[in-house]
Amino acid sequence: MKKAKRLLLLSTLLIVPLFTACGNKDILGLTYTFEYAQVKLPDGKIIDGQVKEWAREEKTDSIRVTFKDGKGTYFTHATNVVLYNK
Repeated sequence: MKKAKRLLLLSTLLIVPLFTACGNKDILGLTYTFEYAQVKLPDGKIIDGQVKEWAREEKTDSIRVTFKDGKGTYFTHATNVVLYNK
């Protein structure tokens, strides 16, 4: 019985992080790769294109997106950014 409890505890500790890693989150240092992004600017204009790099700022809802082809770098709230793959 004691062995079964240990096995259950160990299984839970190994499986739970896998469930939390589903989705677009930085959990346990995992990184996600997105090829494209759309960023909505305050004036309503939308910048879209291929992503060179992106980063989510720790403990905030801010995201920094750098586009390829010289479209620039944008730092904004997560509600103004869509990261995706085709």
